Amino acid sequence: MKLTLPLSAARPLAVVAVSSRLLMGLFLDMPWLYNASWISALGGMLLCVPLGLVADRFARACDEGSVLEALEAHSGPVLTRGVCVFFSLICIYEAAVTARVLSNTVRHVALSESSAVSLLLPLLIAGMLAACFNGQAVGGAARVWLKFAPVLLLIAILIQMKSYRFEWLTPLLGPGPETLATGAVGGAGWLSLFALIWLCAQRDEPPAPRSPVLLPMLVTGGICALLLALLATMAPPSVRADLTRTFQLDKLLSNGRASLVSQLPLILLWYNGLIFGVTTGLFLAGKLMQTAFPRLDGRLAILLAGGLTFAVAMLALAEQNMAVSVSKWLFIAVAAPLAALMLPPVWKGGKKPCAPSK
Repeated sequence: MKLTLPLSAARPLAVVAVSSRLLMGLFLDMPWLYNASWISALGGMLLCVPLGLVADRFARACDEGSVLEALEAHSGPVLTRGVCVFFSLICIYEAAVTARVLSNTVRHVALSESSAVSLLLPLLIAGMLAACFNGQAVGGAARVWLKFAPVLLLIAILIQMKSYRFEWLTPLLGPGPETLATGAVGGAGWLSLFALIWLCAQRDEPPAPRSPVLLPMLVTGGICALLLALLATMAPPSVRADLTRTFQLDKLLSNGRASLVSQLPLILLWYNGLIFGVTTGLFLAGKLMQTAFPRLDGRLAILLAGGLTFAVAMLALAEQNMAVSVSKWLFIAVAAPLAALMLPPVWKGGKKPCAPSK
């Protein structure tokens, strides 16, 4: 089985997966940003602009084939496949962090003290089964979800409209510029995952132009910044030392000032966003593994990715403190290899990057 991700399916999948990861990271894992996490989201957008420009420039030079094929043609299969293995490990880690938060969400909503294994295994099995239907099915499901998500979001906003207190957005810089800069670096790392989805996508029809990377990345970051600002108006900043994921999750889903009616659309938005994040991480990890090892069957690659994700999720590597530490380096880990592979063909000019080397 060959794993494929058409560009028409990659666009909605990227929006759903990246937006849920960015919101999860800035709101849940970085609660010390207090009421100014939206500024970190905007800062992350600015940091991602050079990456988006390089990716778009490279894509415009590609006339045929996928981006991965173009990179193999110009940088050589050994280097490109080594980078794919590295990126697959990043996707596995991000899937493990998201799966851990998703299991905590299930436990929180169900008011259950079930073991982590009993919660993680069904979620990962569901994600692996969905990923095995290939990219067209996963992306198609994301496209359908994007038709319902704005409606649910609008319902939640209208219900909570009277509860917003925009004065809680002050002081504007929240914990201070240095802390916000740290959040911006993490936000840029999560936004840069957009480029990995684009990297694995193939055009539906060769004559069709490639989808830009920068514009949808900026739009996704801007929407997340707006949602983070609205979340900040729902409750005053909680200045305490034990701002855990559970505390923030309770603040998001069952805020004391929010109507009980708004909890259902919020839970649906949060849960479905995370399950798409896990499925996307598993699929991308399998796709990148198969690129690195072409003889590897796609289903086996996804199964291997799921097993590694489960192992990481069961360790402390997927917990809040470690996830935040990794986020400080995620942007460099994604952007540096991509820039190293894409900039030489762009600077060289002449022969198009997608044209095979003679």
